Amino acid sequence: MTDPVHAILPDSIEHIAVIAPAGPPDPARLADNAAWLRAAGRRVTVMPHVQSGSAEGYLAADWQGRLEDLHACWLDESVDLVLCARGGFGSAHLLPHIDWALLRSRPLPLIGYSDITALHLAMLANRAGVPIAAPMAGQWRRALQEDGQAAYSIRFYAHALRGGEPLPLAVPESWPALQLLKPAAPLTGLPLAMNLVVGASLAGTPYWPDCAERILIIEEVNEPVYKLDRALTQLAQSGVLRRCRGVIFGDFVDCGTPEARLRLFDRFLPEIAGPVAIHYPFGHRFPMAALNLSRPIRWEEDQITLL
Repeated sequence: MTDPVHAILPDSIEHIAVIAPAGPPDPARLADNAAWLRAAGRRVTVMPHVQSGSAEGYLAADWQGRLEDLHACWLDESVDLVLCARGGFGSAHLLPHIDWALLRSRPLPLIGYSDITALHLAMLANRAGVPIAAPMAGQWRRALQEDGQAAYSIRFYAHALRGGEPLPLAVPESWPALQLLKPAAPLTGLPLAMNLVVGASLAGTPYWPDCAERILIIEEVNEPVYKLDRALTQLAQSGVLRRCRGVIFGDFVDCGTPEARLRLFDRFLPEIAGPVAIHYPFGHRFPMAALNLSRPIRWEEDQITLL
């Protein structure tokens, strides 16, 4: 197999900066992944506040330090890619303080998912940077080299960063087939891939983007069904579900039973104007179909193609 780092990253991405806008990463795992990227010939800078710690313990650093690292990536013109270390909680702390004019100054990709949803949504709302929903710095080696279906993640990650020919979605081995819950005419739109609870917490704030031309793709982990209900209710009552072009439910790891989730999703079908599907391979387990939120997807019945 081609070296996964070279398969994913174009030659133009030489310098990767790692930030921790939310929780603190595991030091050993981060060091291992950074060494793996360096061995593939990439320059990797772990920003100063990634492991400085905070009084709360669940944050990588205070918000000023995390913000400083983010801004420094845009100010350093040698940085070609910003890679988040992990999720957790804390990205939303930064949003009121971000220099959005700075982040609009160049189209720098920022990669992450889970709590990084908060940054991605705000970037879209402010037309800043290039948000990419994909595995993070502490996960690269496991997702792209050690996982038994790493070739699947590599294919979609490469498309997110390199572009290329349209890529039809094929579900991974041992994965449920994409299932249509509500049909509609074929459509093309930009994806809005997000963690459900994090995204719902921003609905109705200045950091929620216009979703009229977007297809909402939702994932979650370790939440009981009633909390999924609460978050979907927020999206419904804030008008998000009706404004977006369609909704695709991705992976829901340890979130009640499949039967309970299906009952919940069925209950929200009248709130959604467009088509609805379940089992998109995006969420908190691998393999993952990475998504560049600046590139459209085409949706025809139970067939999805990344353009």
